Amino acid sequence: MNSLNTATPPSPTLPSQAAEPLSLQWNRQPLPPLQAVQVLDFRAGDIALLEVEHGRVWVTCDGLLEDYFLDAGQRLSFAGPVRLRVSAEGRRPARLNWARHLAVPGAAYPPAPTAAPQALAAVPHASSPVGCSLPPGAAGPVCAVSAA
Repeated sequence: MNSLNTATPPSPTLPSQAAEPLSLQWNRQPLPPLQAVQVLDFRAGDIALLEVEHGRVWVTCDGLLEDYFLDAGQRLSFAGPVRLRVSAEGRRPARLNWARHLAVPGAAYPPAPTAAPQALAAVPHASSPVGCSLPPGAAGPVCAVSAA
């Protein structure tokens, strides 16, 4: 922990108008239990949005040390280029909804279409920080976790 005193950064300014929700094409990915890991690739300039419809899903991203375990209703997003590996966690099936879109500053991300929305809880693996990124100047994927 750094004990140096630093000035508090200014508060971010909010846009004067509400962000327009993006129109996304969601893909439903069934994840049977004990099945091989499935790979999702996203290019530079893409934003990968993941939302678990049901079950528990394991997600890892090439280049990051963290693994993520998401329960139904939880979301995770990554800025491309990125290769994600996903599978059902444990012996129960899961279903993952995912969408790809070009990065749009200030865009609002609508939820994936699900049968029954659920409240969200804390997200990544217990040893991982909420949200993730590489140190400034490092090249690689960036991800964020949402409880919205």
